[in-house]
Amino acid sequence: METDTLTHLIEIEHKAASMLMDAQTEADRRTAEARMQADSDYKRQYEDLVSQMETDTETSISELKEKYSAGFSAYKNELAACPQDTAAFNGLLKKLFFGT
Repeated sequence: METDTLTHLIEIEHKAASMLMDAQTEADRRTAEARMQADSDYKRQYEDLVSQMETDTETSISELKEKYSAGFSAYKNELAACPQDTAAFNGLLKKLFFGT
C-alpha cells in the first residue's frame, strides 16, 4: 500500500512537471508570436511615418522653390525696370580711376 501511494505520488509529480513544461512551451510560443506581431506593427508604423515625413519634406521643398523663383523673378523685373544712366556711370568710373 505504501508503495502504491508513493508510485501514485510520483506519477502525479511527473504529470505536473509535464503540464508545467507544456505551459512554459505554450507561453514561450505566445510570447514569440506577440513579439513578432509587435515588431511587424512597429515596422509598419515606422515606414508610414517615414513616408509621410518624406512627402511633407518634398512638398515643403517644392513650395520653397516656387517661392524663391517668384521672388527672384520679381527682383530681376525690378532691376530691369530701373533706368540706366550710362553717362553718369562712365563719368564716375573716369573720376575714380583717372581722377578727372
